[in-house]
Amino acid sequence: MVTKAELDNILAQYKAQPVGDGYIDIIVKRENVRQLIQKLLLDDIQITCITWWEFVESNAKSKRFGMGGPKSKYYDGRFSEIGLGDDEIHATESEKIIEIIENKEIEFHDRKIHFKQEESLTPALWINVPNDWNSNK
Repeated sequence: MVTKAELDNILAQYKAQPVGDGYIDIIVKRENVRQLIQKLLLDDIQITCITWWEFVESNAKSKRFGMGGPKSKYYDGRFSEIGLGDDEIHATESEKIIEIIENKEIEFHDRKIHFKQEESLTPALWINVPNDWNSNK
């Protein structure tokens, strides 16, 4: 298993942003998600869940799906947590996890959004690391 410092470097390399102090809800934009998943699994880091966020560009009037969340460290905008549609992950192969992401649909009371069509739909990975690791230290 990688060290905490190595993990932090991997996340920075793929512009993946943990929300809060832990390593749950590591938001990663779609252009980097495949490579990050492959790297994490290669380094024996288990992905346990995927949660869903909306990326809202700075010049956008408002969020459309999400409830609110952090400003992006890497992009001009912010992330807004969708709060439904979480996916518990039992797969250990990157292609199966990527398939879950790429085929994602979230149904709201008035519409359904699909990962393939909705550019703002952004996954966040929950990974299994020691409990005492703090992403902000």
